[in-house]
Amino acid sequence: MKASTPSLVIFFVASFFAILFKVLECTCLMLYAKSIVIPSLFIYYLVSNNYKITVTKALIFLLCFMRDVFVLLSIQESALGSFLCILFVYLILLNLTLKDFRNLKFNFDDSASILILVLSVGTICYSVLNLKLEGLDFSFSLYVIFGIVLSILSVVVLSNYIKNESYVYVNSMMMCVCFIITDIFFVLYNFYFDLYIFSFISIITQVLSYFFMVKYFLAKDQMEIDSGDSNRISIS
Repeated sequence: MKASTPSLVIFFVASFFAILFKVLECTCLMLYAKSIVIPSLFIYYLVSNNYKITVTKALIFLLCFMRDVFVLLSIQESALGSFLCILFVYLILLNLTLKDFRNLKFNFDDSASILILVLSVGTICYSVLNLKLEGLDFSFSLYVIFGIVLSILSVVVLSNYIKNESYVYVNSMMMCVCFIITDIFFVLYNFYFDLYIFSFISIITQVLSYFFMVKYFLAKDQMEIDSGDSNRISIS
């Protein structure tokens, strides 16, 4: 058994119980189970990567964990704290994926696919933001900024996948698709139509987004090792 296997098992068990408690409508237990997801994935990533991690990726794990902590605390500042945590995660991921984007060589034949992609993502973002949302936790302009950042991230990540369908970009594509689905159904459930299935889908895709994010990190790290480019720090 690999050294990273126990932490991966804990991740799947925690995810299963988070989803189960959601089905049983045990919100408190669901939040406790969900708070184990990121720490278990962090350990899995660290062990799988020979205890090496960049400051950037460590910050992403920290922000994701803080997001779950804010939700768990359920204090007055929780909504804004959770919102800002995931917004900064998207911004950091955008910076990482832009590096991939600049390293790939796109040609004229790719432009049609990318144009369709931009129009599709833009339409989805506009449609969601154009809904008559009620009971917003803070200024609508913040949701617009969030939507724009996620849209740009989606276009960059999916463009990378269109150009290179390698294992690295498959995982980044799946991560981003899960991000989109999670946030769309989160908005629909919390601010538009209080339908249980929306919240259930959001929970499942959020857990999957974390999983694919870690797989993307590991695949990208391996690619950098193969190319002789590594700026990681060791944790001992």
